[in-house]
Amino acid sequence: MRIWYTLNNESLIESAFSLHFHIAMPRNLEKENAIQGERGIFIGMRKKNHRTFWSVLICAVVIFAYSSPGMSANSAFKEFSIPANLGNVKEIYQPETTITSKTIIQIQDAHCNYEAQKNLAQILDYLVKNYNLRLIMVEGGSGDVSLSFLRRFANKSARFTIADKYLKMGKISGEEYLDIVSDYDLELFGIEDEFLYESNLSAFLNLDEYRGKAVQEADNLKKTVDALKLKIFNPELLALEEEKKEFELKKLTLAEYVVFLKGLAETRGIALKDYVNSAAFVQSILEEKTLDFKKAEAQRGEFIKELARLAGDKVVKELIAKTQDFKNQKIAAADYYGYLNGLAESRVNIKEKYPDLAQYMAYLARGVAVNAPQLLKELSALESAIKERMFVKNDERRLDDISAHLDIFSRFLKLDLTPEEYQRFSADRAAFTPAAWSTFLNDNCRRFGVSGRIPASPTIADNMDKLEQFYSLGLDREQSFIQNINQKMSESSDAIAVVITGGFHTPGISRLLKEKGYAYAIVTPTITQQTDESIYFSVLRETKSPLPDDLEIEIE
Repeated sequence: MRIWYTLNNESLIESAFSLHFHIAMPRNLEKENAIQGERGIFIGMRKKNHRTFWSVLICAVVIFAYSSPGMSANSAFKEFSIPANLGNVKEIYQPETTITSKTIIQIQDAHCNYEAQKNLAQILDYLVKNYNLRLIMVEGGSGDVSLSFLRRFANKSARFTIADKYLKMGKISGEEYLDIVSDYDLELFGIEDEFLYESNLSAFLNLDEYRGKAVQEADNLKKTVDALKLKIFNPELLALEEEKKEFELKKLTLAEYVVFLKGLAETRGIALKDYVNSAAFVQSILEEKTLDFKKAEAQRGEFIKELARLAGDKVVKELIAKTQDFKNQKIAAADYYGYLNGLAESRVNIKEKYPDLAQYMAYLARGVAVNAPQLLKELSALESAIKERMFVKNDERRLDDISAHLDIFSRFLKLDLTPEEYQRFSADRAAFTPAAWSTFLNDNCRRFGVSGRIPASPTIADNMDKLEQFYSLGLDREQSFIQNINQKMSESSDAIAVVITGGFHTPGISRLLKEKGYAYAIVTPTITQQTDESIYFSVLRETKSPLPDDLEIEIE
């Protein structure tokens, strides 16, 4: 049975979109974490032939992945990059021994974030044009989930208008947007196991009935803990707490906060060299203060002119193109200056003739060497080490420990844990529940006259197993992802493919890809604005509504 539509203007193609989304709601995927995009559990399923593909995302921020034409495990994959204005390459892995010649570009997605989805679509467009990308595999779907069939309903202009509207509403994703508005021969393929998806979705919907109340109870607990800190913590601990809060609220920059921690560490005999990324980041900050950017920029102009005189025509053309790409923000500063440094090696002594430019290049190279996710982990460890030197009584240590456990517990209820945090939670679940803290908190509330006693919470206690089941099913789905990725790549003639997942699944999928011998890259799209959580939750809970009365359908 085929359904034919006669559509030749925007209102009619919108009717076609409406029909499609009444019979098949597109997947939503995870939201991004505002800082690093390391979190997120997704539930989503799109059934074959576009008849019911759901999607749900639960918390966290962003990852892409990709490769080049004919790119294989034996190629110079480490040179892979994407336009800097669209996203960042977080990781590149190339196996030492070749098990497969296939390459995966893993995209960590920020679902229902319009800016991120537009950047995702543009990154895919770039990969299609420059790396012959054709196959895009997605979580939240099963089998063929392409939307290219909607192209025939209207011209390109109308498709852009309506697809953009649905992208803003969170009802389609970046790859679906590209599939609708472009003329590319793309294949969108869902990598879900339907049973696991349905189980994960069911677990989420069951949790949704009480999770809001549980989150509110956790927020009230946090207020009690914060009130007790004012009574129990010494002034130094309170000062650290205040600075950390300013950083979390983005009133302090990362650089300012790291320099603050550096000062505390030094006064307490903590060697920053033991925190490799933190030390490199601090060194980069210090170097920045000694740079003369105006001189470096002036010397760059003279340096490029000298390179142009010394190099051949082919190199000059490439230099002009690279410089234009840099000005258009298609190349990151570190990559551009690294390219210039490579050209200069046998031609110009930069340190001698252009010292300020050389210093600036070294500064950029040192910044690239800092591993951002590892830096954040180091900062957490450094905070703990500093606090340990600040504690003067056991009650301070115990309250700080409860506060840290409560933060993880709150993210657990919000379905916002990283896989690493979930493993920590599962290993000692009893330590992460209000029952473990109630005696200490209640005793000190009475002692210091703080309101907010901690009653037993059946809402939380009675549903802990359901929450754990939700996370466990999310991890189980990763095994089905890699099985379906491997099978699809084995059957396909494509040398490269994109895999789009949310942040929660990124570490697990990367590990499994490595075990299977794939070369891979992980990329995050550029995001400057947070996701509106109400959008993806409203799409998740949306029910099917009647078809528009004025849509003409011919069935044959």
